[in-house]
Formats: sequence, structure tokens, C-alpha cells
Amino acid sequence: MAKWLCECGTTLRSSGDIPNPTQWMLMSDQDFEAFTGLVQAEDVYMNMTIAFRCPTCGRLHVFWRGMDHDPTVYAPET
Repeated sequence: MAKWLCECGTTLRSSGDIPNPTQWMLMSDQDFEAFTGLVQAEDVYMNMTIAFRCPTCGRLHVFWRGMDHDPTVYAPET
């Protein structure tokens, strides 16, 4: 999914600027603890969940099942 529309109307993109200012990488504490000793950054990165934060409304679009599936969208409480 290269680009999609947030509910607020802002277009989010997974391509473009590197590093992407709207992209966040998530990992549970338990998954992080599985890494011990010296590790390759790429190995850690590949085990993270990708999320994007809308710069307009703050909604978080989390791709729990990978970028081939629609994200779960979380909106900030008001």
C-alpha cells in the first residue's frame, strides 16, 4: 500500500522521504527481549510492526498483519 486516505482527508504515504516522518516502528517488550547479544539492526527492523501517524489529526494507522492488509486505525481521545 503506497498511499491511502486518512479519515480526516490527509493522504498518507509509505513511500517517499527516507526516513519517513510519519512512519513509526512498534515492537512489544517481550519480542524485544528475545534479542540478546549483538544483533543486526535489520533483524530487529524485520520483526517490528509498521505504523503511520497522521500529521493532521493524529490517528495511528497500524499494520498489524503487514502492509498487504488494511491497517487498524486508532483515533486520539478528545
